[in-house]
Amino acid sequence: MPSHIVRIDIMGVKTTHGWQVRYGKPWKFFSDHTANGTGAEFALANAIIELRQRIATLPAPTGIRRQTAHRKSSNLPAGISGPIQRRHKGRNTLSYYFQVTLPIHGEKSKNTLIYVASENTLTEERIQLAVLKSMALRQTHIAKFQYSATQAKRKTALASTAE
Repeated sequence: MPSHIVRIDIMGVKTTHGWQVRYGKPWKFFSDHTANGTGAEFALANAIIELRQRIATLPAPTGIRRQTAHRKSSNLPAGISGPIQRRHKGRNTLSYYFQVTLPIHGEKSKNTLIYVASENTLTEERIQLAVLKSMALRQTHIAKFQYSATQAKRKTALASTAE
């Protein structure tokens, strides 16, 4: 069974039998048009055609969080946390950083630090510049991740078409 296609069989006053494509929105339903399921093979074939068309034209679903979680205590965008304080060896002053989570397709996400300022140079302007730099870096990595995920999904779809 191809992923992103599910079987729907609902019995009751109004029965529903068919296949649903769950790739992109809106989801699309392909009915068997029979109560006994004899049209299931034809409906599945149509659902597979629809799925392949969607994979060829839509970006792959990634699951990357793009909205800030409601439980997050700061007002920073998703994937950015801080500021983190660090005292480096041999120094008496603190340095401040933002931690940025960078998604990498096919691998574990990577965390990196963006320097904000030392405790002597910390200003609201430097904080805002560091936030903007962090957001730009994360957006660049999300775009790369999205592109790689979409290419991989399309490659898989082409391979299954050849079979």
